[in-house]
Amino acid sequence: MPNLLNQWIKLKSQEWIECDRISLPSASVLRPCGAAGAMLVVLISSCGEPHTISLASGTEGGFYSRLGEQVSLSTQKTAGISVQNRPSQGSRENLERLIQGEVDFALVQLDVAREALQTRQVLAVAALAQEDVHIVVWRDSGVQTLSDLQGRRVAVGAPGSGIRHTTDQLAQASQLTFQNDDSAFDEAFEQLQARQVDAVIYVGSVGASQKLQQQFLDHPQYTLAAISPSVTNHLTIRYPGSYQPTTLPPGAYAVLPATPERDVSTLATATVLVTRPNVNRRAVGLVTWSVLADARAYAQFYPALLEGEAAAALRRGLLYLHPAAEEVYENGDPRAVLARYWNNNDDLQAGVFLLGGTTAIGLLLRYWRKRQSHKTVIATSDRINELRQLLPDYPQQALSGIEDLSQENRLRFIDGAVTPEIYEQLRHKTQTFTDQCRSQLDEQRTQFVRDTLLLLDEWQATLQSNPTVALQKLSQIKHQYREMLLAGQVDIKAYIELVQLTLMSVMTLVPTAQAERTQGCEEAVTGGRVDVEKQES
Repeated sequence: MPNLLNQWIKLKSQEWIECDRISLPSASVLRPCGAAGAMLVVLISSCGEPHTISLASGTEGGFYSRLGEQVSLSTQKTAGISVQNRPSQGSRENLERLIQGEVDFALVQLDVAREALQTRQVLAVAALAQEDVHIVVWRDSGVQTLSDLQGRRVAVGAPGSGIRHTTDQLAQASQLTFQNDDSAFDEAFEQLQARQVDAVIYVGSVGASQKLQQQFLDHPQYTLAAISPSVTNHLTIRYPGSYQPTTLPPGAYAVLPATPERDVSTLATATVLVTRPNVNRRAVGLVTWSVLADARAYAQFYPALLEGEAAAALRRGLLYLHPAAEEVYENGDPRAVLARYWNNNDDLQAGVFLLGGTTAIGLLLRYWRKRQSHKTVIATSDRINELRQLLPDYPQQALSGIEDLSQENRLRFIDGAVTPEIYEQLRHKTQTFTDQCRSQLDEQRTQFVRDTLLLLDEWQATLQSNPTVALQKLSQIKHQYREMLLAGQVDIKAYIELVQLTLMSVMTLVPTAQAERTQGCEEAVTGGRVDVEKQES
């Protein structure tokens, strides 16, 4: 009987709901259900396991191709998932294929993926390498730094490659113009050897490219040019997270003669494994766990994995992580203990399938997810309406409230409580109201300045006819500034500007003959500045 039952289970499992299309609630949500909740978690853990995924890597024998082969080995060994490596010309082509849905994962340079990550077209899974910019030149060429290549012939990388993207960024930041050569790696070095180009730019991990290593061994006349700190600083500040300054150490590629012969300052970006937000969440979690569990195998590409915690190195500098990857870094193997117990217990599988049926659980989960999303939308709308009441008089408080609400919705999305579509709706609502708050703050500050100028004009007119009354009005102006600051109608910076504006009016417009009369006025304004210092403390 158990054998017949297991055969029936295997048959019905082919008709089972597609778990990868459902974002399931966390185990903490199901825990109050007791034994039934635990059984449901076990059931969910084993359904919808992906068997094959596709990965856009690089040219055959190249750095990305070798890295893609390691991802394939790790994923097959750890999760039993087969990876189809798709060759390409590099990062740009990989990113385009991923966005268009031709592949499930892609290897890209972080600077190439920056905009797609910011717009959530793709999400990061893991940082797998640090890629340094190499500028390969002849030792006798006289080229010491990137700026020496102005107007010269430079192999800038094949179209569609990350090398081409990074080279364009360097040229723009340095305000340089090259005679671009689009040759791929092998052809570019053939032209360098024939002195048909003056330099070859390559982006990759130090020592990880066997082809580049062989070029330096075969041609000891080659060396590496530097990138000036001003250029690296400009790019790291302009594109935070995408670049970082680094140094190529002496002898990294050859000992006799040393290549390079000294420390060479350069620029680095990261190699990132990315995916789309709508890719099977289970597959993303398992691929992330496969890389994390086999982290030392990636040390040949990313030496930082040999130091400290692997999870910290794999997520370093990544601001837009896929929720499934983030969960793996926090909790480990997504299959968990209950999943293993489920796979090894035939009687439990039979009982759960008979108890739950073939569709009921999926319908319940869809219903739960829909209700949670609906409640979140209503709660967000109600909260925005409440904050809208504050907007005319207290825009700063309304802005703080909407920023807190945006963070709450983001955490709900990460926890799987709302769908990506609903989260985008919520983000649009909160962003629209945030823009309104900031616009109202700007208008309010402008109006405060106008009102202040009117008060000062009135005060100046009174000063000429009745200095005593002018002194009283000046005290009223200072008191009004303090009331606005305490009520949150102006921030401390605007308050200081108003007080300074008043003080400048006193110093500039009061006649010298009336210096003794206006001494009290200046003391009143100075008292306002003391109040500012207390507020700042």
